Amino acid sequence: MKTVTARMSDDELELLDRLATERGSGRSDAIREAVRRGAREELVQIALERYQAGAVGMRGAAEIADVSIARMMAEANDRGILSNYDEADLEDDFDALR
Repeated sequence: MKTVTARMSDDELELLDRLATERGSGRSDAIREAVRRGAREELVQIALERYQAGAVGMRGAAEIADVSIARMMAEANDRGILSNYDEADLEDDFDALR
């Protein structure tokens, strides 16, 4: 592991200390877990924003978030994000099945 230094407010440190206490771990473990979860959530959020904007499809969003397409679809559904799949896509898929 590498050591990283970051400046944090008293409120942020208090929050991390509470997390560490509740988890029964040290501050370093709490920081790593918070960063891991926060970074994953941010990547999902960015991926879904790009999906909604039409910049990427569901596969591209899944790649950004480093999750399966099924997981990305579930995340979109859970967050009420409508599919960019339209009638033209349906016709193309239907024609491909013929």
